[in-house]
Amino acid sequence: MKFLFGVSFLFMMWSSLWATDVYIETLHPNEARLPLGYIEFRPVDGETRKLPLDFGKVIADDLNFSGRVKIIEALRADSLTMNYFMHNEAYAYISGDYAYQGANVVIRCFLKDVETNEQILGKKYIAQRNQLRQVAHRFSDELIYQLFGEKGIAQTQIVFVSKQSGTKAIYTMDYDGANYQKASANTSLNLLPCWMRDNKAIMYTSYKLGRPQLFFKALPNGIETVFQISKFMNTGATYNPVDGEVAYTSSVKGNTEIFRVSEAGGKPVRLTYSKAMETSPSWSPNGYEIVFTSSRAGPPMLYIMDRDGSNVRRLTYEGNYNTSPAWSPKGDKIAFCSMGAGGKMNIFTISPTGANLRKLTFDSGSNEHPSWSPDGRAIVFCSNRLGRKEIYQMQEDGSGQRQVTFFGQNMAPDWSFY
Repeated sequence: MKFLFGVSFLFMMWSSLWATDVYIETLHPNEARLPLGYIEFRPVDGETRKLPLDFGKVIADDLNFSGRVKIIEALRADSLTMNYFMHNEAYAYISGDYAYQGANVVIRCFLKDVETNEQILGKKYIAQRNQLRQVAHRFSDELIYQLFGEKGIAQTQIVFVSKQSGTKAIYTMDYDGANYQKASANTSLNLLPCWMRDNKAIMYTSYKLGRPQLFFKALPNGIETVFQISKFMNTGATYNPVDGEVAYTSSVKGNTEIFRVSEAGGKPVRLTYSKAMETSPSWSPNGYEIVFTSSRAGPPMLYIMDRDGSNVRRLTYEGNYNTSPAWSPKGDKIAFCSMGAGGKMNIFTISPTGANLRKLTFDSGSNEHPSWSPDGRAIVFCSNRLGRKEIYQMQEDGSGQRQVTFFGQNMAPDWSFY
């Protein structure tokens, strides 16, 4: 296995740096994670001021959570450190320096060969202090792309519901829990947010008009606008990034059915016709199918249908209550939550064929509302395992579970697109 490194990145003002394509030959192609050394970022000679955040730690945390890299930390660049890195099979290491320049900070980031100290990748960023976390995420994503040829997720965001202000409101935050901001603009009950329009807007269910209806808002400071309104309940929207259509749940004669609509205020198309409760639609990544929850055979189970409502087939048969399905962007898995015999909800994945059912959380509180990262390698969800609902993340196999919110009563997360 070979890894190609190059230079092709911009952030604010950028000056061309050192560009040599270098191949690193790994000795263990089946290694689950690529070991990379990390040396903490240092001030340049004569710079006495500290950065307002641990810049390098943000990068290290990003890379560790990516599931692709194992960071090996050290304090300084010397022969002992290089021997330590080589002993741990690190082929390259990350380091950098910084200096203040007026109101801005100049950050230089390097990836260097452990054995030769040859520079593989170099980036220089000039940014304001409050942009340093964003710069760190950008460098993390650049490293992931250069190492593995796929986009990283460090610059993505999560929208979620929080009760921190008293009533349930919609908030956004960086993927790692930093920089959270209120997004909804009313004091009513707001639920079930989702991303839309290339992450430039969000949609959510709001009781602003009395009964639940669908609203959307452009970010960051758009006007809260009705998307779909009727004399019935409209809720639980999911956005199709392929063509921009929205699938949602609406009440019809006492029960709920799945509809889709192509634009705000457009004429909805009814997709399900059942006396049962039909809820929680989620689009397939190609936009041609929808997975949803239905009680048509008794307890709520997952079903899949074509986008026009035809070709309905049952997906799950186990559990007492299966809901909140989320189709992976890679198309190979559907995450959902299921209630077992003990009454607790846990996160599972299953293939769209019904094979490979896998339990990812294990009865530590209730774990609900999974949503996939845009690369399909991680899942965000909410859990009350520590007594109150908070947002958590894990790798697609259930490993590496971590808490990302800590301020109470946070739920229903939805991970942004790229």
